Amino acid sequence: MTKDKIILHWLKFSRSHRVLWLLEELNVPYELKLYVRDKEYRAPPELRKIHPLGRSPVLEIYPDGSDTEEPVIVAETGYIMSYILENYNPEGKLVPASKKNQELVKYYLYYTEGSLQGLLVSLLVLSKTSERAPWGTRTLAGLVAKGIAKGYYLPEAKSNLDFLEEQLSRQPGGYFAGDKLSAADIILSFPIYHNLFSDHKAASERVGQDITKLYPHLNAWSKKIAAEPGLIKADEVIKTKL
Repeated sequence: MTKDKIILHWLKFSRSHRVLWLLEELNVPYELKLYVRDKEYRAPPELRKIHPLGRSPVLEIYPDGSDTEEPVIVAETGYIMSYILENYNPEGKLVPASKKNQELVKYYLYYTEGSLQGLLVSLLVLSKTSERAPWGTRTLAGLVAKGIAKGYYLPEAKSNLDFLEEQLSRQPGGYFAGDKLSAADIILSFPIYHNLFSDHKAASERVGQDITKLYPHLNAWSKKIAAEPGLIKADEVIKTKL
């Protein structure tokens, strides 16, 4: 068991829940600091005291538990997860047996945040355009936003989902890298399960097709993810603190 003092700065409705899940899976001791968004759906300014960008997740790590030393600040979900796996996982849990699948996990840690998540965030922002536009321009702003979404972001998002569906269909165990849960599944849980399949009816309306039928492997995977004990434990931790 590590002697390091690890503080996870967790923001509601953010990507930070995956880091909490990973810590629970690996039984890594941690402290939790919770934050909620303001009326404009922005992170509170207190987070900027931890990291200049004021975003979450962020890990604040005190080596050997000493508060007298400068903490190590680790940001960006993919990097945080890599850091945890490399430094706090002596038993090699969640690491696939084959070298091929180990490299696949690394790929998904980069891909999820680098290629996929930005598309979904852009679609979310565009869907809110008419609500945020000045009075008198909302109809026009909404039409422009829909045009941008349909012209670029939605086709790109569909292309990525097609890719993930095909990748998952190649895995006989139903997980993204091998036949067991890995960090690849954990990092993909936010864009695929939480953003889309946890409310598949709303997502289907945005896509224009029933995503449970369009992506049966992703749908089955999402159901499996929802039942993962580690995620359920992470959910319970937050419920007791919010």
